[in-house]
Amino acid sequence: MLSLAKFFDQIPSVIRQVIEGMSEFSPSPSKNREFFKNSYSVPHTLLVKFSVDAIDESDVLDDILRPRAKSFGGSVEKVILSGNHLTPCIQDLKWRVGTRYTPVDALAQSLKSLSLNDVRVLARTVSDWLKGHNN
Repeated sequence: MLSLAKFFDQIPSVIRQVIEGMSEFSPSPSKNREFFKNSYSVPHTLLVKFSVDAIDESDVLDDILRPRAKSFGGSVEKVILSGNHLTPCIQDLKWRVGTRYTPVDALAQSLKSLSLNDVRVLARTVSDWLKGHNN
């Protein structure tokens, strides 16, 4: 529970840094976009966009990758799934109910179920896509 609290404590700081333009990515997103325009050669690409993601760049990547992929007979598919930028990082945390089942237990289990549902849909989508492109 302590690690979960520490995680949530960091969120406002990270959001503030993103809003202020701070980036720890190397190479930078603009350098990646330039590389993709000129050198991308993956035959089939799946872009996953989440319904609530303020820093999503899948539309920009789609605009860059689709013409590049077409130039060598490849394809780009984009899907929009429920979730946010952190959805792929969600883990199945073990929630232990105490000697009495309380409203906090009910809320925790509901939130866990909702977040894991998004992860399950993501995993199934990627798995199905891979199966369809490994022939």
